[in-house]
Amino acid sequence: MFKKKCNVCGSTLEKQWSFCPNCGASCAVRNMGVPGINNINLDLTKVMQQVVGPLLNSAFGGNIFKQKSQPQKQSMQEKFNKNIGNVEEVIEPQDLVSEHGDTIVHAINLPGVKSKSDINITKMENSIEVRALCGKKLYLKIIQREKGEGVVSEDFTQENLILVLKKI
Repeated sequence: MFKKKCNVCGSTLEKQWSFCPNCGASCAVRNMGVPGINNINLDLTKVMQQVVGPLLNSAFGGNIFKQKSQPQKQSMQEKFNKNIGNVEEVIEPQDLVSEHGDTIVHAINLPGVKSKSDINITKMENSIEVRALCGKKLYLKIIQREKGEGVVSEDFTQENLILVLKKI
């Protein structure tokens, strides 16, 4: 009688089993008469999702098999909003503005801010709102902009946010 051990948990397996009853791991399929093929792991769930599911979906024009959705990473906006509750002081940062033809450069000084992930930039129709967190301080700067003026670049370096606006 053929018996083998599970590669994951060591439980005894029967020949006809595809998965280990103890841990759920896929059982290895032996040679089956095809030369050069040994210990191929078949994951039936993957086969259903990647091959059979799309075939049935296209044949019946629907979503018979739906892909399992991956948990989404927390966005920078969500992380920012989560930390904003600790704010004790709101400060308007210094903004050095220089104009070069149809280009406007804003150099916003954000002392103590360490990375761009601590900064939230919201572009609205007539303004740009810059918020930056530094411990219990919130830097808040609202920059007025004309219609048709867009942000060309955003760069954060050495506690300074550089926003370049240009007429589009």
